[in-house]
Amino acid sequence: MSTSRRKFLQDTSKTIAAATLASSPLLSFAKNRRFSPNEKINIALIGVRGMGFGNLENALKIEGVECIGLCDIDRNILAKRASDVEKIQGKAPMQYNDYRKLLENKDLDAVIIGTPDHWHCLPFIAACEAGKDVYVEKPLANSIAECDLMVKAARKYNRVAQVGQQQRSGAHWQEAMAFMKSGKIGKLRKVNVWGNFNYGVGPMSVADEPVPAGVDYEMWLGPSPKRPFNKNRFHGSWRMFWDYGGGLLTDWGCI
Repeated sequence: MSTSRRKFLQDTSKTIAAATLASSPLLSFAKNRRFSPNEKINIALIGVRGMGFGNLENALKIEGVECIGLCDIDRNILAKRASDVEKIQGKAPMQYNDYRKLLENKDLDAVIIGTPDHWHCLPFIAACEAGKDVYVEKPLANSIAECDLMVKAARKYNRVAQVGQQQRSGAHWQEAMAFMKSGKIGKLRKVNVWGNFNYGVGPMSVADEPVPAGVDYEMWLGPSPKRPFNKNRFHGSWRMFWDYGGGLLTDWGCI
């Protein structure tokens, strides 16, 4: 996949995410009203490197929303993102390496979870227990059992929860589905699905290596099996391993 193609896909996802967050039930009550400083909706991001930060950037475009916390196991990326947020809103968020400490903040209203998939379930449930609303990236979790637990937690603690299905909630997707369901193309008998790019191939194999400085690798592994550090199983390419994700199918094919 060329750089221009990759950038196009990333920019498109962020644009769709902006529209999704703008209509999010988590943040919809922040629109169309003026806020005094003590009325702001305080949000935080858990997992700051990739799509989670794109979601946060779009959330911060909504008046009355302020980021008061960032959490990540990589101190290097965490410091960079804290600086980025300060440039956006003029105020630096607090930095955390453990989401449990973040959720102790009584001023926090809602969290965005942008971690690798294997870390969706535990922070989601903990956030609900702490009385925080949640926006979690797709897929909701790595197993049906985890999904069931998360749904139960949101209902038990009466929290607002939303999954970042940007490529399902966009107007053009909705119009396409409505057209198919209208029967105008006849009875749908077969559907072929494919990804016409190299994203799903995964990286070339590399040797294990020491954990990079500033990374809490044990925390990154979390509920997944213990393994030596390998950069192919870390930032950017973890999704291609069952321990952490489900490849292209659960990334682009989840519903």
